[in-house]
Formats: sequence, structure tokens, C-alpha cells
Amino acid sequence: MARKFRGTETVKVDGKGRMSVPARLRRVFDAGDPGFSSSSAGRTQLVAVYGPDWWNWIELYTIEAIEEIDAQIDRLTRGSQERRWLELLMNGQSTDLEIDREGRLVLPQKLREKLGFSEGTETIFESRGDYIQVYHPDERPKDVAALEDFAASKGPEFDPRAFLEAAAAGPGED
Repeated sequence: MARKFRGTETVKVDGKGRMSVPARLRRVFDAGDPGFSSSSAGRTQLVAVYGPDWWNWIELYTIEAIEEIDAQIDRLTRGSQERRWLELLMNGQSTDLEIDREGRLVLPQKLREKLGFSEGTETIFESRGDYIQVYHPDERPKDVAALEDFAASKGPEFDPRAFLEAAAAGPGED
């Protein structure tokens, strides 16, 4: 089982568009890159999914996580709307990135502009298990509002860990 990302960090963007990836998050990216070796001059590879224009965030995936998603997409019917949509999102609206030996990630100008990042901008790195969601602190990701509405519909006494029991039962075994 792959290591998961945990926690939230604030990271500043420098004049060259670089961000220092916190060490504890970097270790997960390192572990999730089968080609990475701490003894080599290699750099940790990862994938940034920037999504459609309305996304005000990007998602950073380890190589192992993105390969797992690619395998899941490959199992969908070729030419189906679901597969084509996921291929567009996860392949067409993404880019390969790397973390340099100093632990910095350079975001392409296109992504910095999309997110409103400039020199000195503080960014949020928020863990989502197998990926990191990166966004401007003044603009919460638009998908969070839908999650908050879903949580509110369950009521304040609801414990979301109850979903784990259904997941343990497997599909169709409720």
C-alpha cells in the first residue's frame, strides 16, 4: 500500500515560480516514484493535473498514484464518454513535473497564471490522501463547497467514518 499525504502546509512562491515542497510531503512523492533514488542525481517525478478552466486548483499526484488511475481508465470501455472525459482530465489537462535536488517544485507559467500565483504568493498544499491539492489561500477550491454541502446534509452528529463500514463490505454487499 502506498504512503498517503497528510496535513496542510503553506508554501511561498519565489520569483522563478519555485515552491519548496515540505520535507514530509516530499518523502511521499519520493516513495511514489519508482524511478527515484536518493543516491542518484535523479529528481522526483510527479504529475500535475490542472483540469478545466473553472478549476481554481491543481492536483499533484505521485507517479504510482497516476499509474493506478491510468490503469483504472484503461479498464473503461474505449470510446465511452466516461473514458474520454477521464482521459481528457487526467492526461490532456495535466503535465509532468519534477522536484529538484533542493526540494523545489517549479510550476509552469501557465499554471501560475491560472492560480494567480506571483512572487511572494503564499499557496496552500492540502493533502487529499493520494494527491495534494494546491490553491491560492484567498480562493478555496470550488469542489470544497460541494463537499461542505454534502457534509451539512448529513447533520452535525453524523460521523463520516461510518462510510468505512460500507467500503469494507464491498460493492453490492450492503
